[in-house]
Amino acid sequence: MSVDYERLRAENVVRYGTDIGRIGGMLLANRYDKRTHFIYELLQNTEDALRRRQGWNGSKGVAFHLSATELRISHYGQAFDEPDVRGVCGIDESTKDITSIGRFGIGFKSVYAFTDRPEIHSGEEAFAIENYVWPLAVPPRDRQPGQTMIVLPLDEDDPDARAEIIEGFQNLGAQTLLFLRHVKEISWTVEGGPSGLYFRDDPTWHDPHVRELALMGQQEGEPEVEERWLVFSREIHNEEKLVGYVEVAFSVSAAGKDGKKVIQPLAESPLAVFFPTVLPTHVGFLIQGPYRTTPSRDNVPPNDRWNKRLARETSGLLIEALRWLSGRQLLDAGALRCLPLERMKFSGGLLAPVFDRVVSALKSEALLPCSDGGYASAANVRLSRTQDLRDLFQADQLALLLEAKAPVKWLSADITADRTPALRQYLIHELGLSEQTPESLLPRLTKSFLEAQSDGIVQLYEFLSNVPAVLARVDHLPLVRLEDGTHVTAFILGQPQAFLPANTETEFPTVRRSVCAQPKAKKFLQSLNLTEPDPVDDVIRNLLPKYRARRPSLESYAADIARILHAFRTDSTAQREKLISSLKMTCFVLAKEAGDSPSALQYPDHVYLAAARLKELFAGVPGIRIVDDSQECLRGEDVRELLEACGATRYIYPVKIDSDLSEVEKYQLRLERGYVNATQERAAEDYGLRGLSALIRRLPALPREERAAKARLLWEALIELGRVLINRLSRVRFRANRTSSQYRRMTESDVVDGARSRHRGAIE
Repeated sequence: MSVDYERLRAENVVRYGTDIGRIGGMLLANRYDKRTHFIYELLQNTEDALRRRQGWNGSKGVAFHLSATELRISHYGQAFDEPDVRGVCGIDESTKDITSIGRFGIGFKSVYAFTDRPEIHSGEEAFAIENYVWPLAVPPRDRQPGQTMIVLPLDEDDPDARAEIIEGFQNLGAQTLLFLRHVKEISWTVEGGPSGLYFRDDPTWHDPHVRELALMGQQEGEPEVEERWLVFSREIHNEEKLVGYVEVAFSVSAAGKDGKKVIQPLAESPLAVFFPTVLPTHVGFLIQGPYRTTPSRDNVPPNDRWNKRLARETSGLLIEALRWLSGRQLLDAGALRCLPLERMKFSGGLLAPVFDRVVSALKSEALLPCSDGGYASAANVRLSRTQDLRDLFQADQLALLLEAKAPVKWLSADITADRTPALRQYLIHELGLSEQTPESLLPRLTKSFLEAQSDGIVQLYEFLSNVPAVLARVDHLPLVRLEDGTHVTAFILGQPQAFLPANTETEFPTVRRSVCAQPKAKKFLQSLNLTEPDPVDDVIRNLLPKYRARRPSLESYAADIARILHAFRTDSTAQREKLISSLKMTCFVLAKEAGDSPSALQYPDHVYLAAARLKELFAGVPGIRIVDDSQECLRGEDVRELLEACGATRYIYPVKIDSDLSEVEKYQLRLERGYVNATQERAAEDYGLRGLSALIRRLPALPREERAAKARLLWEALIELGRVLINRLSRVRFRANRTSSQYRRMTESDVVDGARSRHRGAIE
């Protein structure tokens, strides 16, 4: 025994009087809302005792054992010395620090709610305390070397004491160890009843003021508990003396998606002064610090100057924690939900600086999680309800649309009206974030913006195809990307400004082919009523004018003929006739005279098709032009069909001539040929054969055999012409007979005989 208990008792009688036993219960023991608050007071004493025991590598736990008659508390902290004895037997707070945690003082008096005569056995000391302040020696209890034991004999007249203490043990939980730096284990047992054990591992220090720790435990009949926490600390000094730490602690899941830690908001988070008080913080994390408390030690005066200072320190620590979390990709939507979000709950309160400081930091610092995995300040982020819109516009594109000076990112997709309503409202009302919608962004699509984008414009088309209601509001925008990369509106005054790409080239403005290759994009363009250009209109409007102007580029001649052929295959009879009519008036057929003369463009009805018989017949005859079949694009039955429809022929061709016969001679000629009903009033047209005169003039100059061959070819050509004329005249006569009976039926011999007679003079 190092302390003279008798002497100390005498001193305390003088100091506190002899009536202290009567008034102590009212002033000291019963000032707590719950009588079991003494458990936390004893844990605080143990924390200080373990802190002060230098070089101790043994147990750092505290054990509670409840029997039917007493409660024993044991630990291996620093043994009691005289200041401790005087403190535990005194009424003033003996630490003289800002907080009373640590050395024994008034907090220890809470044990008197259950006992009248606590005992302390520690080091060389073994004493009991009567009437709150009177020590007296007692026989030492059996204990382990270095162990401190506190014994609380239960009041025999208090039948509820044991049940209340058990309930107090069951309410401890693993979190009791969270802000204790030296106590690593708490165990409690009840003789013949339940038990519990809570412990924590040594913390992992990520930074000098950031530690991660695991809390584990179980009480009988309950599932095992395992909690992980990130705790951020800042030293607090008073008159240059360290008096403790302000701390914020975030609950962390063991492993989130891809093994990543995830911060989880707490449902309840009372302000802690090492242990919970009754003051709510209205945040989703825990705040702890050496705040001054009320006499009951379960509440914190909000207007205390010291407490206000700690609140400011806490606000600064929280911002440091947010920076640390963002640097490690842990500041996600869940972490933001932990923040002070409702202004009304903080206005004028102790933690108002925390609310204001967070608002300021989020507005100015890159602390808001974005959909691209990065972070940005409130000025550089926007909300969106749909992932499609976030995928559609990247940060630089969004900045252009919003005319912002810096890239504008999308806020994390985890922040939604459904999943995080309070957080979303906070971002909108406190930070001024705007929520972008298709209705707000799409009207901003300018021609210059769209033309500056890549062919990823397909994404825009796919997006618009899913929002038809929005499309009706932006149909005036230049949404259509042409092959040259420029953008136009689909229609102006009802006239199409673009067409879908066709299988052949066209000079109409067409949508870029690579864009139309995507089915959804093409479906969108079709919803704008865009169609493939009509090939006939394309040829007439875009192709033939250059041939009529006689300035075509023959480098594209084959492609031009392909376009004309494609148009000629139209299913529309009216469009086909329109095309043929236009082609007849256009020099577009490459033809050449006999010999080595160069090809030249001709009207189609001025040329012969490149039939072998005709080429042989008119070889060397000037003025006769035959389709240049050295051009591959002018070979084949498709091309011959096209050219014939436009007036080119594969047989010698009758051409209208001015006759030198008088009308009487013409009448007589018709009468001789059997047209007995022919009258002088019925006009008759005279025809010759293209190239025939030139051919006949050349015949005498040819060798006999070649002249005979030419004559044979000529007669064969005339016979072929006769057959053609028969077919034509038969069709004409058939139609005429249906409208008039004045014409007699012609026989084939009439037509052949007439044809031979008409041309015999020229041949002879």
